[in-house]
Amino acid sequence: MLGGFLYVMLWVSLWLFRHLWWRWTISGQSNLVPRGQGVILAVNHLSWTDTYVLGASLPLSLKPTWLAKAELFANPIAGRLLRGIQAIPVNRARRDLSALIAAEEYLKQGRALIIFIEGHRSPTGGLQAGQAGAVRLALRTGCPIVPIALWGTEAGLRGAFLRKPIRVHIGEPYRVAAETPKVPQQRINELTDEVMLRLAALLPERYRGVYRERIGQA
Repeated sequence: MLGGFLYVMLWVSLWLFRHLWWRWTISGQSNLVPRGQGVILAVNHLSWTDTYVLGASLPLSLKPTWLAKAELFANPIAGRLLRGIQAIPVNRARRDLSALIAAEEYLKQGRALIIFIEGHRSPTGGLQAGQAGAVRLALRTGCPIVPIALWGTEAGLRGAFLRKPIRVHIGEPYRVAAETPKVPQQRINELTDEVMLRLAALLPERYRGVYRERIGQA
């Protein structure tokens, strides 16, 4: 209960800063599927502030949940907030099947699930190779994937207060498809690349990272 209250207060505070001072723009909101339909929001990751920027860029009524690294739950404040929004802890040191099962259940309940699809913050600012978790969940649940591109957040909170531009670009939803019930790893990799190329196409060229040269080939 308290975590949910803290989330609302944080969302409102960031909304006010966005409209009164920060140069923070959001595009593509119409691409979000209606509340109550399971959806995977696949996002790139530049800074620790991405979590807050993305959360406050989505409608408060959407009430998304997150896949978040387990270490964050050890922090008293962050842990309470994450539990309040029913975030799912992920152990990144191994393939965490329990986290994927929990995420699958949330999606089947019609929830929006946010995944930083690279698995970690980019040390260069450009896209890193995508991880397959989003595709596996999409195949198992039939839920669409919505790619969301963030940029400008690499300057952190200080950059936001200095009014450096922050952009959030929400792409079109789409569904991944597999030809057989048991999907081989090569096909999983191809589908993951497809997600990443869609995400890269939403970003300015300098943020496309390892996918920069492949955009024209997609």
